Amino acid sequence: MKKLLFVVGLFIAAQINAQSVMVGKNIHTDIPDVTKQQIINALDSLVYKIGSGKLNINDVEQDKGGLTVSILKDQQADINDTTSPKQLINLYPVAPGQYFISVAIMGSNGTSPLLKKIINLIGNDSGGKITFALPLNYLTRLWKTRKVGNIIYHSPDEINIDRAKKFDKKNTLIPTKLGLQPESMDFYLCNNYQEILPLLGLGYSAEANGNTRNGYGVDANCIFSVMHNEDFSHDLFHYYAAKVRKVPRNTAAEEGIAYSWGNAYYTDEKGEMILQKDLVIQLRLYLQQHPSAGLYDMFSKNPVVFNSMAKVRSVISGVICDEVERQRGTSGIIALINCGKGDDNYLAAVNSLININKTNFDTAVKALLK
Repeated sequence: MKKLLFVVGLFIAAQINAQSVMVGKNIHTDIPDVTKQQIINALDSLVYKIGSGKLNINDVEQDKGGLTVSILKDQQADINDTTSPKQLINLYPVAPGQYFISVAIMGSNGTSPLLKKIINLIGNDSGGKITFALPLNYLTRLWKTRKVGNIIYHSPDEINIDRAKKFDKKNTLIPTKLGLQPESMDFYLCNNYQEILPLLGLGYSAEANGNTRNGYGVDANCIFSVMHNEDFSHDLFHYYAAKVRKVPRNTAAEEGIAYSWGNAYYTDEKGEMILQKDLVIQLRLYLQQHPSAGLYDMFSKNPVVFNSMAKVRSVISGVICDEVERQRGTSGIIALINCGKGDDNYLAAVNSLININKTNFDTAVKALLK
């Protein structure tokens, strides 16, 4: 029994040690020692709660608290990794009672140390109680804001009002079709994904290194643009679809509907969102130029067809989903959303709804493309 308790004690000690934050030797700050220690203690408590899965919105600043919790929960694996030391590498005041905090998470590449992430937070001191937030509000404090319908746009410069109105319109249309209420959103315009990461508290991420084309969201009613475009209705659909989905997500179904109801996620060379209707035209042309190409093979194997990052698999699924909606209405779309994970479940649902299956796939889908 004593041996068991000793082992358990070692395990708990290892977990606490894995989740604690070391203070870097090169930390230089004029913050009073008492405040500095309060911040470090609060940071250790925060890291422990992340690692143990106990973090909730009451542990962080309430403004954008849902987003803060979501982002910090994503760091749980790194927090619990005993081979990834956590080190406080910067701490400085940015306003009275407000501090910018940087924590490095290290890894290793064989025998060499490797920087995995730098997590940045804002610490707020309220009478000795330290609470944390993402640096989002701080880093965008000088940005302009403009309300378009239910959307508040945040941008360092002017927005494209036509795109913004289009997105707001879709933010009403998509949930209404799914039987949901439209929600208000905060939409942050960034030029690329590397500009989004610091707003989300990631000063550096080895996993995201060099990634520029992506956006982020919808997360806690916050959206971060793809390449500074005001219309992120692709992921807007995914956000609302998750509210009516009762089973694991079917990627083929949801991507097809997102392409059709929203857009193809990525921007073209002019900065406009790539649209399903234009991709359908390109697919028709491709089939004319490649008469031996099989639509089922293209759906299954997803070869490169377009001169963009758009996926032919999703375009084909979008055409099918449009026919489901035409024949079966929104109830058919919701059935697709809830068909379950995997292509077999998708094809079974499509066959049940509009009688398209592996056997007649090429002929039936080609007819829909005319």
